[in-house]
Amino acid sequence: MNRTLISATPSLIGQTVRLQGFVHSLRRHGQLVFLDLRDRSGLVQVVGDKSLSGFRPESAVEITGSIRSRDPKYYNNAYSTGQIEVEVSSSRLLAAAGDYPFDIHQPALNVSLPVALDYRAASLRHQQSRDIFKVQSTITNAFRQHLLGQDFTEFHAPTIVAAATEGGSQIFPVDYFGHRAFLAQSPQLYKQVMVPVFERVFTVCHAYRAEPSVTTRHLTEYVSLDVELGFIDSWLDIIDVADRVVKAIFAEVALHHSDILKKFNTTIPCTIDKTPIIKLSEALNIISDRSHRDVRHELDMDPEGEREICRWAKETIGSEMVFITHFPTKKRAWYSHVDPVNPEETLSFDLIGRGVEWISGSQRINDYGELIAKIKAIGASPDDFEFPYVQAFRYGMPPEGGFAIGLERITQNILGLENIRQVSAFPRDMERVDGRLSVIGRPFATGPVLSLHDRLINLLKEKSIDFKPLSHQPTKTSQESAKVRGTTLNQGAKALVLIADDKPLLAVLSAADKLDNSALKKWRKIKDLRLANPEEVKKITSVEIGAVPPFGNLFRVPVVVDQCLLQEPQIAFNAGSATESVIMSSHDFQALVAPEVGSFAVVSA
Repeated sequence: MNRTLISATPSLIGQTVRLQGFVHSLRRHGQLVFLDLRDRSGLVQVVGDKSLSGFRPESAVEITGSIRSRDPKYYNNAYSTGQIEVEVSSSRLLAAAGDYPFDIHQPALNVSLPVALDYRAASLRHQQSRDIFKVQSTITNAFRQHLLGQDFTEFHAPTIVAAATEGGSQIFPVDYFGHRAFLAQSPQLYKQVMVPVFERVFTVCHAYRAEPSVTTRHLTEYVSLDVELGFIDSWLDIIDVADRVVKAIFAEVALHHSDILKKFNTTIPCTIDKTPIIKLSEALNIISDRSHRDVRHELDMDPEGEREICRWAKETIGSEMVFITHFPTKKRAWYSHVDPVNPEETLSFDLIGRGVEWISGSQRINDYGELIAKIKAIGASPDDFEFPYVQAFRYGMPPEGGFAIGLERITQNILGLENIRQVSAFPRDMERVDGRLSVIGRPFATGPVLSLHDRLINLLKEKSIDFKPLSHQPTKTSQESAKVRGTTLNQGAKALVLIADDKPLLAVLSAADKLDNSALKKWRKIKDLRLANPEEVKKITSVEIGAVPPFGNLFRVPVVVDQCLLQEPQIAFNAGSATESVIMSSHDFQALVAPEVGSFAVVSA
């Protein structure tokens, strides 16, 4: 007898079937045992004698029995099979399940995310996890099917590459049989190579960013949905394709997963026929007017700015999505095409949805000579990009451009989840490669270890941040630090390493203010809060008290910032050394660290 899927059982009343699946739950009533059996298609109630009692939850079993209608007073309308049940004639254990670390059959998985990831093989079986990855599968398929319908060709990009796609230090080196190679930051160069081959291409691939960040929005390995198209008449052609792709994804998720959206208490984002398009400069003006924060001269939007521009779009246009265009040349990837009207800007765009970046794209440089000059301008050698990237331009590249969608990012924001690790089946970040790195093994040394100061300075340079480095004599007080820096006490960013419920937390506030322990505990729901002792500070940050910078992402510690500090246009702080300081924009600081912002300082008079 062939296996029958549970979803087919309501139409087979009176017939004998062979089911295979997992024991979802067991209930004993006198001589009868009720077993809920789960397979990939659904759940059904099985009724048998005490022989079923030996099955443990989550054991894989085979059930043979006849399907019968339930008494109407026992209907369970929560399931499509709630009006039938299976009367067991025989049962067989296929694989016994051991003890689980937590109950995966409750509506919510009541464990912390780190614990859920520590036992990923178990937590993935929870219904909420299955729902997340069902939606994610639909997103990928909708992306693929829409583009195939628009005459795009799918190709498969390599993830071991010879040169850094985006430049900078956020790249993982690979010892490739004694030669230098890297994990790809994106499939960008290969997408462009494929444009003269098929004109319109896309790929679904893994990408890697060695970014020292532990925020709820970043992973070191993610899935990128990448698109590139040639023979464009304008960079607006690229935006049009991106707009239609996203709306096709929304339509498929709404069609197939309205039940899951309801469970997550969310909806598909509100859209209009043509998603609004505004320049970055215009967006910064809107943000400044609405939030009363002067960000008009910034080079990008910070997280709060992204949220504000989405609120504006929804309130004024009825769209939860908005395209932001014309980012400054020095803030975009080197292969982005400059605006011929204003060479300080690029023909680039981001799609911001529900306060978060969903898509990034641009028209690309397609002229061979201009490309060579650009590669040299970033301090690289064209020889490093010769095979096969530069070759493609030497042989002729039409006007073209493209964009990328982060699969995890779009899944997270459609479902309204707090942490991107919830939508990665096996997330990689600074602290985890399957298991926690602090538990599974020792660090692997590949060369000299950079000091915290050097890593901070490298990060600022790599992100093209305007900052002022200062070298000075050691200082003992905040007042002395302000004097040698030539800043006010209010501008000083005091970084305090705290232990909150046995976990490190970096609290950043103005040097003129004092920490309000009670306010911080109430806001963060902390039971036990104390200052870290000198030994703990050194262990957590690698530097002494007094040298700690407010960049907790550089040493894997979450950061909270008092809102009063961010009212200062410029902030100053110790840069990983008692003799080195940095002065920089508070806006840039917030964008780089992505801290949680609250009110937990006793403000000085």
